[in-house]
Amino acid sequence: MPVSRHDVRLAARSFIRHPGFTTTAVLSLALAIALNTTMYSVIDALVNPKVEMQDPDRLYHIVMWGDTHHRVDAATSASLLREGGDTYESSTFSQSSGMGGVAVEHDKRFEQTNAQFVPTNYFRVLGVRPLAGRLFLDEDFTASSQPVVITERLAGVLFAEGKSPIAKTLDVDGVWHPIIGVISNNSQFPGEHVDVWMPFPPGTQLSAIAFNLVRLRKGVSAELADQRLHVLSTRFASLAGELPKDAWFQLVPASVPQFHYRGFHIALIAAVVAVLLIACANLANLQLARGIGRSRELALRTALGATRRDIILQLVLESALLGGAGLVAGLLLTFWGVHLLASRIPPSVAEYVIAPQTSWRVLAFAMTACVFCVMFVGLLPAIRVSRVDPNELLKSGAGTGANKKSRQQYGVMVMVEIALSLALLSGAGIVVRSALHVKSAFKTDYDLTPLSAAWVMAIPPRDTAVLAAEVFGQLVTRIRALPDVAEATVYGGGIVNKDTVSVYGPDNAPRQIAVPLFSYKMVTPSYLRTFQLTVSKGRDFIEGMPSESEVIVDQETANVLWPGVDPIGKQVKFAPVGDNSPWVRVVGVVRQQSKMGTGFNATYQTLLGQTAKAARLGTIYYLPSTRDTLHLRGNRNQAFFLAVRSKLEPDRMPITLKTNAKNFAPYRLLFAERMDVFLGIRRERESHNFVAATFVSFAALALALAALGIYGIVAHSVAERRRELGVRIALGATPRNILQAVLREGNALALAGLAVGLILTRLTVDWLAAFSLEDAKYDAPLFAAMGALLFGVAVLSALIPGLRATRIDPVEALRSE
Repeated sequence: MPVSRHDVRLAARSFIRHPGFTTTAVLSLALAIALNTTMYSVIDALVNPKVEMQDPDRLYHIVMWGDTHHRVDAATSASLLREGGDTYESSTFSQSSGMGGVAVEHDKRFEQTNAQFVPTNYFRVLGVRPLAGRLFLDEDFTASSQPVVITERLAGVLFAEGKSPIAKTLDVDGVWHPIIGVISNNSQFPGEHVDVWMPFPPGTQLSAIAFNLVRLRKGVSAELADQRLHVLSTRFASLAGELPKDAWFQLVPASVPQFHYRGFHIALIAAVVAVLLIACANLANLQLARGIGRSRELALRTALGATRRDIILQLVLESALLGGAGLVAGLLLTFWGVHLLASRIPPSVAEYVIAPQTSWRVLAFAMTACVFCVMFVGLLPAIRVSRVDPNELLKSGAGTGANKKSRQQYGVMVMVEIALSLALLSGAGIVVRSALHVKSAFKTDYDLTPLSAAWVMAIPPRDTAVLAAEVFGQLVTRIRALPDVAEATVYGGGIVNKDTVSVYGPDNAPRQIAVPLFSYKMVTPSYLRTFQLTVSKGRDFIEGMPSESEVIVDQETANVLWPGVDPIGKQVKFAPVGDNSPWVRVVGVVRQQSKMGTGFNATYQTLLGQTAKAARLGTIYYLPSTRDTLHLRGNRNQAFFLAVRSKLEPDRMPITLKTNAKNFAPYRLLFAERMDVFLGIRRERESHNFVAATFVSFAALALALAALGIYGIVAHSVAERRRELGVRIALGATPRNILQAVLREGNALALAGLAVGLILTRLTVDWLAAFSLEDAKYDAPLFAAMGALLFGVAVLSALIPGLRATRIDPVEALRSE
């Protein structure tokens, strides 16, 4: 079907004459295409990650399974794997530098990130090229300075723009290392977030470490390598004393992310596809309404010799121009949206959303979506309009109301828009409610902003016993000496099982109270001052080690153990009456706290739908004394928690703790982080807020498109019925009667769409179950509220053309016909 220059000019002139329609249609289509392509860029990053390595398809991880009794040491495993070297071109391995990553700093700029120890051939096996400097050489393994390679991301954080990090030094957990190279952020496998690599310390027996990354020889298939590995797996299972099905080596592609699709991704894909369908249905309706509104013009063209093919060609060409403009605008929005989304994805969401990337596949997808829209938006209305009998149109004229059947047909697509919009609104309601729930549930009674937390392991001399109170006090003294420390405390215990608590009753006779579980914290005297908890009765702990052990309880615990009695001065034993455990005196009561304040674990279990009995009794703070029997024994390392309040720079405090960890001996710092990160609060809030913001954006766009669809249909209906409405006004119809007649048509479409949409919300609940703290259940009140909101928007959309209809001049309406 040839297209002439005249046809293009005619189609372009049609859009120029109606700038409002053209702008609305292009913007709607552009937003729909941009949303779809941005989402597709995320999926493309998951399925086809951008990895800057040489032949990444030949790189495989070797994963070891089984050996539950640890009978095969690392050296034996390494020797066994080397026997399969005839299928490997090269092999290497990596090892995390330590729990919780590392703290890095340069020129007062700091960052917390992850680091890895690697052999000097690590980057050569990967086939990575440096962006600046060089990569590791064999002599770097014996170098005392231990050079490091960093990513361009970390270089951008620690160094000013335009300043090269090469030959500069980097402080890693208090140890200075020279920077010898910078590599691309994509020079690592999907899912890894490493910014610093350093060679293993000199003297490390690398031959005794089993390699876990291999590059297959050219021409060697993964199937052949897997068969060879299967033979070695049999020998490995024999050495481990396990059955072959219980212990084996597995070959896993290194460049393919081990990503498990979740309901979130399905729901997100469904959301953007729904927006595209809504936009297409909306534009198809507008095109159809506009085409039928031009029926008289098209009938005249037919009478002058234009064929049905010419009419279809003109309308499809108009849609193609519309789609082309929407594609260009959509791609511009896509590039902006990809950048915006990549910058807004919080680190805590990385497990189910990977930063999007643009590629030729994204462009191809955008063009495919555009073609679909053009066919859907242009072809269907063109076929429908071309079937209109021109003789009937010329005889009846426009505006007679004779096209009611046509309006009913394209009103079906409006019902589809309403149904899909309701599903999106319901999904947005689910995740927004969960985000608000998380915000309230993780609320604490103290300000978390200046607080940092750490996990410390006590390593006393072997075969000795050290008083816990003495160990805690020494560590707090060292922490207070660090810069920017306002206060510090050490605490342990957490949620501890206790079957019985003993107290003295009103008759001064000891009695036992059975309790299933309570939150018990062994603390230093500065605990309440560090967390800024208020004592409502009695006093706070006095600095120093008391001669008698003391406890402070919260009001809830006091009400359970001593109902109606002042607990100050009372004694309690955390054991049956006849046990040898000492009696401990209550010196203070802290005011009632929220669930988050009484124990994060209990609240988190509640959010997971588990029983949190700890919250029933509250919290007991126990201060051990010089005569306390609680010891840390040298034959068993014990971990406890450290909380630090910062004076000025709370973001820097975890770095300060890590860089000074070497001065804590014989204590080992295992982890340090901001308190809200340590408790998992930031992770929960960020992930739920991100999901809520995403679905609210989709729902808002769907709501706007649905409103536009209702408005377009009702406005066209008013234009079509102009003569009919003029006659009714001339016969005495009041403005109220006219408004009701117009709204009735729009309300019928909205109610029918809501009925279908309530069925679709069932799928919404299932897909978003992971982000609903109330479990996957059909929340009728929430969905009814979303339906009422959508219906209200539909009524408002129809109200504007309805009010315009009440102002029709019957004389002008009849004269124009």
